[in-house]
Amino acid sequence: MDVDVVVLGTSLSESITAAALSKAGYKVAHIDTNPYYGGDDASLSLDELVSWADERKADNDASSYLTAQRKRFSGISYFGTLPPQSRQYAVSLQPTIIPSIGPLIDSLVASGVSRYGGFKLLERVAIYDSPGIVKPVPGSKEDVFKNKKLSLLHKRRLMRFLMFAGGDFENKPELQESESVPFAQFLEQKFSLDAEAIQVIVYALAFCISATDRTLPALQRIRRYLRSTGRYGPSSFLVGHYGGLGEIAQGFCRTSAVGGAIYILRRPILSIASAPSETSSRKYTLQLEDLQEQLQGDVLVGASDYFQDDNTTQENVVGEATSCSLARCIAIIDRPINFSVSSSNEQPSETRDISVDEDGSGADSLEVASEVDTATLIFPPSSLEGGSSTVSVSVLITGEGSQSAPRGKWILYITMPLIDEQDTTETAEQLLRPYLNATLSLGSRSPEMSAALEPLFTLFYTQLTPRNYSTPGDAEPLSSIIHSGSYAAYLPEIADSASINAEKMFWRAVKALKALGKYPQRSQEGEEEKAGEVEVESMWPPLEYVEDNDDW
Repeated sequence: MDVDVVVLGTSLSESITAAALSKAGYKVAHIDTNPYYGGDDASLSLDELVSWADERKADNDASSYLTAQRKRFSGISYFGTLPPQSRQYAVSLQPTIIPSIGPLIDSLVASGVSRYGGFKLLERVAIYDSPGIVKPVPGSKEDVFKNKKLSLLHKRRLMRFLMFAGGDFENKPELQESESVPFAQFLEQKFSLDAEAIQVIVYALAFCISATDRTLPALQRIRRYLRSTGRYGPSSFLVGHYGGLGEIAQGFCRTSAVGGAIYILRRPILSIASAPSETSSRKYTLQLEDLQEQLQGDVLVGASDYFQDDNTTQENVVGEATSCSLARCIAIIDRPINFSVSSSNEQPSETRDISVDEDGSGADSLEVASEVDTATLIFPPSSLEGGSSTVSVSVLITGEGSQSAPRGKWILYITMPLIDEQDTTETAEQLLRPYLNATLSLGSRSPEMSAALEPLFTLFYTQLTPRNYSTPGDAEPLSSIIHSGSYAAYLPEIADSASINAEKMFWRAVKALKALGKYPQRSQEGEEEKAGEVEVESMWPPLEYVEDNDDW
């Protein structure tokens, strides 16, 4: 089997790359050892999730890919029994929220993949305050004006900052010589904000991981947050249906297949070798299990787990390879999470559920409560007894509205970056159990649900992200083996970083093929042309109607 490019792994960045190369006119083979699409970004049913965990917990002989996966996914433990309708869940291995404006949305629209998926607006972003109580996060000027807890002075300061962060601030005097200072320090010194406002801005608007996060990247995230508001509705963020990134990756694979790409799943790769020049016009030969015919290609693109035993990948390493660890928890619950806030923070009347003391007074204990279907909860450092004092922890809540769980069920995704040496000595369960319990304390507390909320099923594990190789510049040697690297660690940047990675891989693959004298066999408009006459001018050619085949 002879192709131009072999793409290994079907995570989002590899799937976008495969779709773009296929639409550009190259012959593409897309391989995944797993029996499902999505790789490390996959959306799995609960049955598949348990199988995924068991495979990575096992101590038996395995393929080089699975061996690499077992090194990256450790400390796996799960509790409870699978609930009924377990196949109706779509559990994400890469939970994230997607800004309404950004590279991924651009790729979805330009490629036409948007027609294959759906999204739900993220309903709320909140910060954990105390057991059963959260702080709302203002996402617009209107939110600031409605907040009765803020004094006029603090409202004015906060409005001044939001106007600054939503504009073109790069050359503003406030930012000069402050790009790399800790963001919290910048807010205090330049805008005189109080500690509570700084906490909300740093961890729930900029989604910073720690107090040491730099100012310029944090401001850029906030600008995207503010500019995304209103594009598809009142929320800045979208949550993908059916598990998010895994479903989106599958949409790009579908577009790639329509463009002529060959797909092979559930086949471990036995070997990757340089093809002998006297017998092959291609550069590399791959042997797959239970497949007699060898796969030959000129450029290899893929996740690092597929290249563990391949010495030829060293030619692609430029600079140091970096990685980080994440502690993760996935929990299934059968009662909604209730975002209760102090009554001094005005909320929309349709979500107001007011409770007072029996004597009718109780002004101080008045609460405004609303159940959430799809929301994000942030735990800043030192916000929880028994929690981390150095990093923030995020909880993504998805329910029936995101098509990821049956009616009356919700999925909690808890993620904690591990940047403290002390954190790495504890298991994911030890690190995340306090956060899980605190989130469950927000469960519905109506009289008919007086019992404490307990998960139906819980999975804990630690994930080491793929090694991230620095991208070579124009002066660096051109390689025909291209690693996909890792994604950004910040919750709203994961999807966009995958799309940015994909664009880099696409152009590097095009450049490598051109250097080898290999050109697309057709133009980006689909017309057959002679080799050497076709130039790739854009990552996504203009869209045209293509009669789709639902049975691909």
